Parts: sequence; C-alpha cells; structure tokens
Amino acid sequence: MNRQAKCVLRTKSWFALAMAVCLLAWLPTGVVAATVEYLQAKPLFESDTLRGVHIRPVKSGALRVPLITWPGDVATVYTDQEGIFRKEGLDVQLFCENDFAKQVKGVLEGDTPLLRGTMGMINAASETLAKEGTQLVVLYQLTWSTGGDCLVVRPGVRSLTDLKGKNIALQLYGPHMDYLTTVLKKAGLKPTDVKERWLKELSIPTYETHGVAVDPRTAFEASSELDGAMVISPDANALTSGGVGTGSEGSVKGARVLFSSKSANRVIADVYAVRADYFQANRAKMENFVHALMIGQEKFDELMANKSSEQSKYKSLLSKSAVLLFGSPQAVGDVEGSLGGDCEWVGYPGNVAFFTGVGTTRTFAKLKDEIQSSFLDLGLLKNKAPLDKANWDYRALAAGLSSTSVAAVPKHAFDTAKTQRAVEKEIARGVDTWQKEGSLYNFEIYFAPRQASFSAGEYDAAFKKALELSQTLGGTLITIEGHNAPDALNKARSEGKSDTELALIQQAAKNLSYQRALSVRQAYLDYCKQSGVPVDESQFLAVGMGTSSPKYPVPQTEEQWNANRRVVFRVKTVETELDSFKPSGK
Repeated sequence: MNRQAKCVLRTKSWFALAMAVCLLAWLPTGVVAATVEYLQAKPLFESDTLRGVHIRPVKSGALRVPLITWPGDVATVYTDQEGIFRKEGLDVQLFCENDFAKQVKGVLEGDTPLLRGTMGMINAASETLAKEGTQLVVLYQLTWSTGGDCLVVRPGVRSLTDLKGKNIALQLYGPHMDYLTTVLKKAGLKPTDVKERWLKELSIPTYETHGVAVDPRTAFEASSELDGAMVISPDANALTSGGVGTGSEGSVKGARVLFSSKSANRVIADVYAVRADYFQANRAKMENFVHALMIGQEKFDELMANKSSEQSKYKSLLSKSAVLLFGSPQAVGDVEGSLGGDCEWVGYPGNVAFFTGVGTTRTFAKLKDEIQSSFLDLGLLKNKAPLDKANWDYRALAAGLSSTSVAAVPKHAFDTAKTQRAVEKEIARGVDTWQKEGSLYNFEIYFAPRQASFSAGEYDAAFKKALELSQTLGGTLITIEGHNAPDALNKARSEGKSDTELALIQQAAKNLSYQRALSVRQAYLDYCKQSGVPVDESQFLAVGMGTSSPKYPVPQTEEQWNANRRVVFRVKTVETELDSFKPSGK
C-alpha cells in the first residue's frame, strides 16, 4: 500500500492487517515509541499547511468531489459508477484526500469548491474561510458514525465523570475533537475539565517516526501518563485485546473501551460543504449534486440488499472503492469488511431531519452551536464563525425517490425481556458495580410519599434532559430506576421482625418502586410524543430497586428522608460487560 495509514479514517476493520504490518515494519517486536510528540491546540488557519494560503477563484472544468476513507463514501462511489451524476447534468471527478488541512487548502485555492468531513472538522475550517471573506454552506449529510470511534481508558476510569483532570490523547483537526467534548458535556463536564493531549495522526503512520509516537494508539502504549485515548476501533481492539488488555501483543494491561459511537451514535455527522461564493453562483448545480447523492444512496441500499443477484455491480463497486479510497486494487476485502455497521447512511429522511429538525433534537443548528462553543474553550477557534445550511426545498428534492418518510417511529433496538433479565442479573451481582461500571451519566427526579402519577408539566426539565440524552446517545440503554425510602424496613428491623417479614417488606418496596418506574417511563414517552420526537421505546427500561440503594440508609432529617424517594435515569453503554443488551437480531 502506498497510502499513509491515516487513510483508515474512522474504520472498524479496514486496515487492521495493514496496521499490524506497519508495526512490524517500523518497531522492533515488543518495543513501543520512546517519546510522544504532542501538538499545541490552535485554530486550523494557523496550521503549517494553511499559513500564507489565500482564496482564489474556483477553477473551471470537472467538479472535483473529495472523498475520505470511510464506509459512507462507498455510496458516493456507487453514485458515480451508476452514472447518476451524469444524469443530473454533472461532470464530476472523485478523489480521496484524508489530510483535512490539505482539503481546506484545495478549497481556498480553487481546486474544488467542496469540502468533505465531519461536522466538527467543517466547523474547525469555518473560521479559516471567514478570514478570507467567504464562508461554508453545508449541503448534505451522508452518515452518522455508529461504531468505529472509541475512547480507550486505563483501569480506574469507570465512568465519564472519572475523566475529570485526566489526560486524553486524540488527533488534532480530526473526527474526535467534538466527539469527546459532546459526550463529556452530557456527563456534566466541560472541555477544560480534562487535559486534551493533541497528536498529528489519527492512527499509526506508515512513515518512519524514529521512535516518536505521533498518534493516540502509540502514545497510549508509550506513556502511562495518558489515562485515555480517542482511537478508531482497530486500534481500540489492539489496545484492549478485544476486551480487556492483557499487556501483550501491543495491548495495554487493563485497558478497555469506556464508550464508542455505537452508544453515542448521534454525535459524528459526516457531511459535504461548499464555498459560499461558489454556492451563490451555482445553486442549481449544487442542488443537482445533492439530488444525485440522494438517488445514489437509495440505489446503493438496493444493491446491498440484493448483492447476491447483483454480483457484477457489487464487485465493480468494491474494486472502484478499493482504488479510490485505499489507492490499491488489493484492498477489495477491506472495503467489503467495512460495510457492516460502522455508520448509518441517512439518505433523504435523515437530511430532512438534520437540517429542518423534524423528529429529532440532533440538528445542524444544535451541532454547530455545541461544536463551536467547545472549540472556543479548546482554543481551536478564536471566534465563532459563520456556517450556513443550504435551505433546500426538500419537496422538490424528493422527486424520483422512493424513501421520503420523515420522523418515522424507530424500530426496537433491544429485546425488552432479554434486557430486563440481564439488568436484574447485573444488579444482583452488586448495586455499586451496577451504578458505576458502564454508566455514562445519571440524574434523578424526586416524588412525594404515595405519589403514583408523574406529569410532564411537573417534570418537564427532567424529561427534556432525558430526551436530549437519548437522542445524542441513541445506542445506549437508559434504565429508569425506582428507589423507595427504607423507613418501613428500618422500623421493622428495630422491632426485631423475622427474616421472612423483612423479606416481605423488601419485596413490597421493590414492587412499589417498579410501578413508580413504570409510571415515570410512560409519562416520559408521552412527553416525547407531545414533543413530536419519535423514540425507540425499547431503549427505556423500568427497574424496581426497592430499598437496595438508599442515598441515606438511616435518614436524620426530612431533607434526607425526601431524597431517598427518587427515580434515577441511568445511561448505560452496550459495548462492554452487558452482552445481553445487544439489539434484537444482532
């Protein structure tokens, strides 16, 4: 392979073998880099690649369409293969460029008006364009990342809140900048609450580094000062030995995945953006480009569903993608292996939702605001910069498409009965472990004695928070746990009641807490319907905790007594211990 390993951009298994070859080629067996080369966080326009680069008119000729090595771009390759761009009156030339700063340079110098990246990367570039008197317009969303991006941590980091004050390695100007800050925010942490340690590469490079770590995986191996590393999943698998690191064969002893985009599956949005001056002069052309991508996406879905009977087209797509995305016809297996779950192609319905807000809280405006705010804190932007959306007429873009239903009720991702049994089993192993391990975030609501109903009006703020969490962390399980005060149990114990009587009191408390949890769950689901946001009801599981985990085992004040009566919303990852949480049919 003659392309650098950074071309594995956020893939799950695409270059696992190539990475292993790189390790053997450049590092002696059992030896990791001796030093780590960290970078200083600074705005993209101050990078070496863009220093002194100024805007020029876009060159005439074929429309150069950038790709990155990501499964979502295979659909764009198919759009071109099937002549759909030509049918829209477009003469396009696809090319792969995984160095984002080089992409931005090409946009500024007029080699292409189009920029391809995540919403985080596009926002990082927005200030650069603004300084040159123009801005970017986001045209189209290709995918959501749903698996290929991970945070690996050392032993002792059991939850997101444990990251406060910790050192986290990640690539500068890469796809994980806003991914980390968004998930931290959901746990109540600010970007400045952790110590981001920036590196040049996303993964192990193929060039000689002379014993210097320039990527998060190698840095995590080399430096015990790093508590975590944002990596693509092949690197996560290597660091964790596919589960918990053994300390051999390139793994780090005790390392494990704390979370991935399998759980936080509405954070990394891959998009196309265009220079605003070009867009204003060529709006119809850009609309045709977007329409071609939408039609191509549907055709790609059809091909994947019928690939056994469409082998000629399918093999041709794999071959074209291998050359375009990896620079090698031998990478067919890497392309095929990538198409199994690292991303979700959103098509027409997803674009309508993302850009208009129909049926979702994870919108263009929402992501733009949270990304730019966090980038200001990190020093990746000096000022908020303009970034627009195209404001398409989606009714016109629906022409020729078959899948145009927006805000449909999501399919159930979890087997409720199976998940209920798994949760009860985990709780029985230890309440403290259950509350800590695999928990990303939790918050509480309180209720009065003998309260049986929970209105949306009374709990609006809590339900709004739960909805935003479930939308952002759409791959997680959210348990709704009812907790009872231990007063009756404490009284019975003080009176010397028998074990049988105590067990009956505990079971009654558990039953009552479960009924309260069910009532809160239903009130929350009603709130979601009233808000016009369809949710996957199987993501929310009611659990009765009874008196097993009081905040105050023997309350001394009325305030403590009231605090024991609560319902806890707990967000649980599905990457690690809880294998039985796997979605139905997976």
